[in-house]
Amino acid sequence: MKEAPAIEVPLQRAQTILSMLREAELINTELELCRTNKTLMVPLKQLPSNQIISHIRELNASAIITTQRFVESPRPPRNLVEAVNSQIPLNLLEYLPRSYDIIGDIAIVDLAEPIQPFATTIGKAIQQINPHIRLVVRKLGVVSGTYRIRNLEILVGTGCTETEHREYSCRYVLDLSTVYFNPRLSSERMRVAKQVRFDETVVDMFAGVGPFSILIAKMHSNARVYACDINPAAVKYLKQNIILNRLEDRVMPIFGDAGKLGQEEVGSQADRVIMNLPSKAETYLPAALNLLGAEGTIHYYTFASRNDCVDDIRLNVQDVIQNAGRIVRSFSFVDVIREIAPGRVQIAIDVLVQ
Repeated sequence: MKEAPAIEVPLQRAQTILSMLREAELINTELELCRTNKTLMVPLKQLPSNQIISHIRELNASAIITTQRFVESPRPPRNLVEAVNSQIPLNLLEYLPRSYDIIGDIAIVDLAEPIQPFATTIGKAIQQINPHIRLVVRKLGVVSGTYRIRNLEILVGTGCTETEHREYSCRYVLDLSTVYFNPRLSSERMRVAKQVRFDETVVDMFAGVGPFSILIAKMHSNARVYACDINPAAVKYLKQNIILNRLEDRVMPIFGDAGKLGQEEVGSQADRVIMNLPSKAETYLPAALNLLGAEGTIHYYTFASRNDCVDDIRLNVQDVIQNAGRIVRSFSFVDVIREIAPGRVQIAIDVLVQ
């Protein structure tokens, strides 16, 4: 219990008066409000001004300024260290994850081997810090296979691994056990979407559930976006997300191998091609070139060692393009966009091709 200045107000006027006190930043949120059958006792940081008291009384509300003892509100932990420091040996705290991904109402955490025996404790702590989290899962291995999926283990929570994620006013339904989705690329998706010009045709070669395609279509009403993926589960959710975001007239979902797009639905008409498949980017670069019209931009992604020279990677991309009979007009962007593991990074390259 803790003593604090307080104001006692009638229940029938409580919501209006609470709003007034919140606006004045007078409510002491570290203490619990106290309610009786007829009144509400509100803990205050300091005594209200005469002006605020006058406003309250103008509402025909009797307000009594007093001092009261209140129950202290439990403060939620601000980070994992605070949440688990009494439950995990001190010598293991250094192995706690520095960050974790949140996709919809699911948190995904990567745990170092020494801390794995405390996986459930960490999962509960993540839920304590983020009350909206329904499920906490742990990564088992790396993203792999043709469908780019990762094995996951449920640590705490209930329900399945399907969720709805929101990003830049777009909505994405997805199942983390069957599709690839990376929330850490949200800024990169926006960077690319901002470059799209009026009336462009865009091809998203490895679209997944549609985060690049849908954002572009939502931001540019005159864009035409072809969104392709070889994973049937990803295409199923892609189609749902197109409808969910009301973009049926702008995004065309395609199930199949992105390497064959130039021979089938799309042809060679794209103004912009997105190649978010860093593990096989160079292999698919000739196919991306076939999708471009007379001139266009390719957004190329690849993995590299932190020690690799970015200029060498750029020159390699230039060689592949020139060997395919096209001309590199310019590289407008070449940079590391994220770290994927200690010493490993993802690089983005924007190249204008003629």
